[in-house]
Amino acid sequence: MNSIPVSLFGRVFASKARLAFDQHTLVIRQANSITTIGWHELLAPLSFSYGVFGQTIRFATAEQNYTFLMRAYGTHRQIKTNCEQHWLHANMTKLNAVLTKISQFVELRYLRQSHVASLKQAALAEYKRWLPWIKQSPALHLVANKITLLEQYANWHEQLTIHLQQRYLTKQLKLHARFFDAVETNPLTLSQRQACIIDDDNNLLLAGAGTGKTSVMIGRAGYLVTSQQAQYSDILLLAYGRKAADEMDERIKNKLASDKIKAATFHSIGLAIIAKVEHTKPSMSVLAQDEQAKAKWVQQCFESLIDNNERYRTLVLDYFSKYYYVEKNEFDFKTLGDYYSYLNDNDIRSLKGEKVKSFGELYIANWLFYHGIDYHYEAPYKIAVKTIERSQYKPDFYLPEYDIYIEYYGIDEAGNTAPYIDKAQYHGAIDWKNTTHASNNTHCIALTYGQHKQGKLLSELEQALLSANIQTQILPVESLLESLKETGRITVLAALFSQLLSLYKAAYLTDADEVDVIKRSLDVKQTTQALALLKPIIFNYNAYLQQCGEIDFEDMISKAIGYVESGQFVSPWRYIMVDEFQDISHSRARLVKALRDSRKGCSVFAVGDDWQAIYRFSGADIKLTTQFKTYFGFTTEAQLDTTFRFNNKIAEVASAFISKNPAQLNKTITSLTQVTQPAVSILRRGNKAPTTLNHYHSELPELANGAIDDVLNAISGTVCKPTTVYFLARFWFQLPTHTDINAMQAKYPLLKIQSQSFHAAKGKEAEYVVIIGLQKGKHGFPCEKVTPAIIDALLPDQESFPFAEERRLFYVALSRAKKRAYIIADMANASSFVTELIAEYDVELNEFNTDIAQTHSSEINCMRCDTGVLKEQTGRFGLFFSCSLFPRCEHKEKPCQQCQSPMTRSRHAGFKLCVNESCNHMQPLCDKCGAEMVLRNSKKGQFWGCKNFKGNDPLSCKNGKDTTAIKWPEQV
Repeated sequence: MNSIPVSLFGRVFASKARLAFDQHTLVIRQANSITTIGWHELLAPLSFSYGVFGQTIRFATAEQNYTFLMRAYGTHRQIKTNCEQHWLHANMTKLNAVLTKISQFVELRYLRQSHVASLKQAALAEYKRWLPWIKQSPALHLVANKITLLEQYANWHEQLTIHLQQRYLTKQLKLHARFFDAVETNPLTLSQRQACIIDDDNNLLLAGAGTGKTSVMIGRAGYLVTSQQAQYSDILLLAYGRKAADEMDERIKNKLASDKIKAATFHSIGLAIIAKVEHTKPSMSVLAQDEQAKAKWVQQCFESLIDNNERYRTLVLDYFSKYYYVEKNEFDFKTLGDYYSYLNDNDIRSLKGEKVKSFGELYIANWLFYHGIDYHYEAPYKIAVKTIERSQYKPDFYLPEYDIYIEYYGIDEAGNTAPYIDKAQYHGAIDWKNTTHASNNTHCIALTYGQHKQGKLLSELEQALLSANIQTQILPVESLLESLKETGRITVLAALFSQLLSLYKAAYLTDADEVDVIKRSLDVKQTTQALALLKPIIFNYNAYLQQCGEIDFEDMISKAIGYVESGQFVSPWRYIMVDEFQDISHSRARLVKALRDSRKGCSVFAVGDDWQAIYRFSGADIKLTTQFKTYFGFTTEAQLDTTFRFNNKIAEVASAFISKNPAQLNKTITSLTQVTQPAVSILRRGNKAPTTLNHYHSELPELANGAIDDVLNAISGTVCKPTTVYFLARFWFQLPTHTDINAMQAKYPLLKIQSQSFHAAKGKEAEYVVIIGLQKGKHGFPCEKVTPAIIDALLPDQESFPFAEERRLFYVALSRAKKRAYIIADMANASSFVTELIAEYDVELNEFNTDIAQTHSSEINCMRCDTGVLKEQTGRFGLFFSCSLFPRCEHKEKPCQQCQSPMTRSRHAGFKLCVNESCNHMQPLCDKCGAEMVLRNSKKGQFWGCKNFKGNDPLSCKNGKDTTAIKWPEQV
């Protein structure tokens, strides 16, 4: 035992404590005790410092700090090296343990981000014991490599994490190369292999269309087992539908030669969790599994409430009268055409079915209907006032029983019109109508938008009728309801409630949540009223399920979440893999998260593509994918960037189109197949009958005008073996019928033809796709019909980018094609997506012949409403062009006098020009009202006069110009 001597002063003044050591222990001898401390117990070697009266020695254990003063000055030189060596040998085991622990995390498995903090903390604690003293110690050479590693770990940074993860990936890629080569028909790509290996706490794999995500799901499951990281029983594969799960099972069985792992649906997992906790499998209601049965039950419940509850009946009638549509202020639109488009797209009709031209007219019509007052909408005025220049006057409403007319004027309290309406001209029309009624002694009630804005419209109408000695009384409720049933309104509203029922239950709303739903609704009044009607149906529905001892899918997910979060069910799975993650809802994401958190060390592997998120209407929230890390925590994101499906030219168009939304995740999709020519063709054709007879069953425009046959001819002419062709459309009813397809199959025997909606086509592919139904309007694409406010409020937040989900849906349609996508469109009413493709992308426009009106459709918009496009029509007096927003916009124009082609106002200010470049006929326009100028004769000779000249009519445009005053374009 080596003693540590005291200094000269220490012999006199220091305490009697003495220090001694050997290779195993440090001994403290005091008057009445002896303390033995193992070198491994010291937090660090002894420290030596000089003082006036000798050296001071300090050391510490976990329990106590020690200080010894006045030791001999030569102590440092004599024993420091020995003490450090003894401490080093005694603590090497602990150092090795820390490094080994870290090594196990970084060498034997993929380094998860959640482990980094604890590993760094362990390394830092050991680092403080060894440094900086070891750097100056002669013993450094004994542990130099270990200290270098310890320093690296103690100063852990993100780049180290990436380095260690990449090192592990490289090692595993080599070890399991044979497995990855053979697990699928074709060897997995590098990005697919990496996706199989990466195993962070949470993993998001962004798999573009056709990039082989299913191969990764199968490859990852097989790799986890092959690398002995998991048993098949440790893995949970989640798919959305039973069909997708069965397809996954079949692939696993074929590729992994195992049936020990089965893909599950969220529903089957939910049922299994409940059965495990409750020791009995719950009964699933037939209403949950059959949408038609559910809709029928809801309608019966709805009608029963109407029949048996007076207050409920009143609420129903009030809803139909005031809240059935989402009203928008006509003054807020940029053009008259935009307003008419909104009315068209949302099919705004009175209870009698008229396509009214404003919400004011809608409320007037419905009020008259509810009060049993017969009316005719826009019936011709009973006295003929038409002239050569002016058609017959049609007041908004006529009450034949009382011989009274009603006009609704779009002016506010100050007499202002909407910004797109000529105020002077509009007031001139009002004056003419007033004069007409006065001169013919007819009674007309004038109502205004200003009255509607103030909430006085219907009371003013009622007062005006009372002043005319007309007593009004609302029809019996039974009569009104019977009428609503006959017109189908009750059925439509019941169908809405059937959809709302699931959404409301899936939202798991508290009272506070419900208030929030109303507040963020686009129409607070409509949402409040709809909820008041919905709540009794929900109450009866839940009571019905309870009485039957059954649950629905929303109950099932809710109960499963509750059992997992409360700890009543502990997940047996260490690896949770979710397919089509972009379709996940908040409730399902919550269940996945709860399962993960219930099992220590469990990881989530989510495979999806935010570019293909198309199920918001069923509760899916794209932000769970685009903001995955925010919701799930530590995440590694990977991408599959090589598509095996479509060629580079389809990829260029589809990727550029979908990437316009800044909220989408950036991806670069590389195509395995490279071509040099455009692979998206657009066939532009109007809805005119073809020259040959139409042999098809349905009356689809694309069939009637021969466009589909032209496309199928083009495809058939390039193939020599059976080839798949998909017809795709936004809505099922826009697709060819089975009879049509059978006729096509007979005509084109090499083509294997199917019809799919855009939604149904997701996950499928064909050599060629033919996309139809690309029009504007209620059933257009993008669909511009406003979602009922209450549905919108119950769904995840709407994205700010216009038509974001519809844009993704179009991407899905385009990306189904392997070789070529054909798009058929009538440019007179074409989808904005079609016009965008033509204007901005490399698409083929010349594969098919098209007429002049289709080629120049962007130049022949309606001068009256600005938004509509002039469409070719044939009437009693021959060819003419009318607005596509007819009947709300009744504007018409004549064709070119020389070649009958449409004429445009967009090329030369002040002139109409024939779009037929071989004709180029011109006609001057009135610089006051925009109408055509026509040659007229006077005593002074010919002059150009406005077509809107109507003699002494106050609305007449009297603009005229001498023939020499017109500056034709070539003269300018």
